[in-house]
Amino acid sequence: MSMTRRGALTSGAALVLGARAARAQQGYPDRAIRVIVPYAAGGADQFIRPLQNRISQALGQPMVIDSVTGAGGAVGATRVKTAAADGYTLLFAGTGALTAVPRLQHLPLSIADFAPIANLIAIPYVLAGRRGARFTDFVGFLREAKARPEGLSYGTPGVGSTPHLVMESLCRAAGITLLHVPYSGVSTAVVALLAGDIDLVMGAPSAIMPLVERGVMPLVQTGAQRSAVLPDLLTLRESGLDVELVTRFGFFAPKGTDTVVLDRWAGLILEFGAEPAFIEAMHRAYNDVELLDRARFQGFLAAEDAATARLLSELNLR
Repeated sequence: MSMTRRGALTSGAALVLGARAARAQQGYPDRAIRVIVPYAAGGADQFIRPLQNRISQALGQPMVIDSVTGAGGAVGATRVKTAAADGYTLLFAGTGALTAVPRLQHLPLSIADFAPIANLIAIPYVLAGRRGARFTDFVGFLREAKARPEGLSYGTPGVGSTPHLVMESLCRAAGITLLHVPYSGVSTAVVALLAGDIDLVMGAPSAIMPLVERGVMPLVQTGAQRSAVLPDLLTLRESGLDVELVTRFGFFAPKGTDTVVLDRWAGLILEFGAEPAFIEAMHRAYNDVELLDRARFQGFLAAEDAATARLLSELNLR
């Protein structure tokens, strides 16, 4: 077969496939869309349940939320990675499931396997001590930590967990060294904090703030600006450390998904995520809404991925 004829046939096949794909996207969606949330039910799925009916009505097909647990989010993420790139299987996950978890567990999974759609939620972390401690604010904590390297201890849900990585990033920015004490969860670490077994705990606002009346004392939040749900709590930058440490939760599709599908989903997420009723619902649960379009979300992901790789290497956790 001549090169000319082979090239013509190849071009013809590509045109046929392209036409079929275009027709398929024109009719999208013609069946239910499955959104995999790679964590236990009752967790991150609660971020998108308020949008479920709105999105289903807009698309004319059900949006089905499916919790697929395992390996810190990697099991569910892998199912989306290996699904057909046709817009019928999507992922809603925290960025750590695609940046930290694959490296910690040496898995063939990365942000390069996905097409970011839009970010919906951004969760800063709260560093907290307890009432009656030697320090009563973040400045006092830093003074104490610098005076006694490894003299203060902090609890997290475990080695390599997001709170652990956030705390280690804070320590590097501040030039301090603390003793890490891993627990089975943030709630267990908080119990240890209140009992005086550890000096500090790092956790999401939803895990820390409801316990303030019991003696937990928030010291600082790790977002770029003050959280809408923590308006009176200083950020790290306001406290003199030029660093932002948050976990973002957004929508992803398998790599290769048509941009028409990505744009349609992004438009719906950005529209419905901006509705006051949704924002109020998130605030009641100590969650911030941060809407990022595809391009901005991709930029944040790339920066987080690079920073995570550096930190894990420094901690010898890769």
